[in-house]
Amino acid sequence: MVFDGARGARATVVIEGDRVRQVVPDEGDVEVAAGEIVDVSGKTVLPGLIDLHVHSLSVAGPYAYHDSDLHLEDHTKAMLRSGVTSYLDLGSPQRAIFEQRARARAGEVLAPQVFAAGPLLTATGGHPCYHGSPPGDFCLFIDSPADVAGAFEALLPGAPDFIKIVLEPGGSRPLPRLSPASVASIAQAAGAAGIPVIAHVAEADDIEVALDAGVTLFAHMPDLDLISPELASRMAAAGAVIVPTLSVMDGLYRVADGALDALDDPALRDDVPADVIAALRDPSLLADITTARYREIVKGSRDRAIANLVTLRQAGVTVAAGTDAGNPAVFHGLALRREIALLVEAGMPPIDALAAATRAAADVLGRPDLGRIEEGALADVLVVDGDPLADVRALERVSRVYKSGVLLDRDALALPRGASLARQPRAGAGPGDTCLAAPECGDALSCSPDQRCAATCGGPSGCAPGSACLHDGGSPTGGSCVAGDGCDLFAQGCANGAACVFLGNGATSCWYAGAGSGGQPCDALFTCAPGSVCDERSGTCEDLCDPRGERAGACPGGRKCVDRSSIAGLPVGVCE
Repeated sequence: MVFDGARGARATVVIEGDRVRQVVPDEGDVEVAAGEIVDVSGKTVLPGLIDLHVHSLSVAGPYAYHDSDLHLEDHTKAMLRSGVTSYLDLGSPQRAIFEQRARARAGEVLAPQVFAAGPLLTATGGHPCYHGSPPGDFCLFIDSPADVAGAFEALLPGAPDFIKIVLEPGGSRPLPRLSPASVASIAQAAGAAGIPVIAHVAEADDIEVALDAGVTLFAHMPDLDLISPELASRMAAAGAVIVPTLSVMDGLYRVADGALDALDDPALRDDVPADVIAALRDPSLLADITTARYREIVKGSRDRAIANLVTLRQAGVTVAAGTDAGNPAVFHGLALRREIALLVEAGMPPIDALAAATRAAADVLGRPDLGRIEEGALADVLVVDGDPLADVRALERVSRVYKSGVLLDRDALALPRGASLARQPRAGAGPGDTCLAAPECGDALSCSPDQRCAATCGGPSGCAPGSACLHDGGSPTGGSCVAGDGCDLFAQGCANGAACVFLGNGATSCWYAGAGSGGQPCDALFTCAPGSVCDERSGTCEDLCDPRGERAGACPGGRKCVDRSSIAGLPVGVCE
């Protein structure tokens, strides 16, 4: 059986090089001049699957779980093993994801076809760069149309495949939002640059704002309210496409309900890092998302998202598949099977659900050579046991995966095997060069957390003044010297309400702000409110002060300013 992206029929598929040469109907004759004949009787041949919403570097553990390791290669292997041969990254640090895209396109690394948006456009303090977090290279803030030109000057050198805007009211916690005027200005700038815009939406009003600006591509099915038939008809008339990502709320609900049966399957370790599986079993990390109240909230969100999918399909709105992989229990590669099954559970015929993850998704990417089994298409091919047109669970029984006409060794790609995806291993990169793993950097250099080759260090004294030794548990070299940004510990003033902290060795940097101060407990990430620093030994927040008394920051309540200059490398103290 061959599913070509639109319909199914018995046929023979001929691959030559990296392309599909012929699809010969069952009654036709195929002349074999050379090559290999592969018997796939009892199996189904499909186009490689396409996931239109991936966070390549995010692990699928609980929100309270934080992993400093770069799992990009692990996630890439899992997608390939599942037959996901193309994906759109809609939220990863741009230095890493644009480098991965470049290497994949150059054939330096075995990977799916990579498409990426790079930094997200959101209001200051908006989703996902909430107030108190440094934006880094993850978000660009748009608070008025006047900010758009500068944002595009920063965006365009990275050649993003899409521009992602965030329209998110925040539910129970209202968030700053892009204004309609800003959305219109972004859409106009993107149109001039020839880059499509995809809008993250959470409620019906978000869709209205986007449509008014001419944006017709939507990430997520709104789950805060219900879409009216009138809005659905407007979307259909505009040619809108929605990527529902039902997997997100489904995953959260299954975590909250204790229904993650997949964790008991030993085979899961072939595709999901063992520490992520362990984190999803850890009650201390699940406390916030396993309460009865949270379960009620996510069930309501899931139910509304499914109801909205039904409404949009009845109106004729195009559905394309994406998972939001990297959220809790939304595992890279594996989640797309779950997404397709959820579409079917919501009433889509299996053939339409499969088309959403192949042909329709390829059309969103503007790549008519993907998501199809037809003459001239790229030979990204998935072979499964059984017939997913009758039962989409057949996608779980992967028999073969071809990437650009080459049969992959799925067993070798299982995570415990530790195989490398590098076809042209890199080595000898210099200071400041982009890296995706420590071995890529030259002598005495390691790959820093911001994916730059930097001096290797074992402690503060191993770095030049103004840079700190940051340890990375995933790096064989232990740590790397990272330059601070020079923020003022007393004036604070970091963008987006982030906190200026000292890192040691004369380095200061804007970092995530917590809530605690004056002896209160540090937050989970050892963070405190701006103007305070976390004492990791006691787990409490200590207010900053000037031991010389030359600047503002005297200790209130009769507390004493204890000099920490020898640790910080700067004239600073803490109140005790």
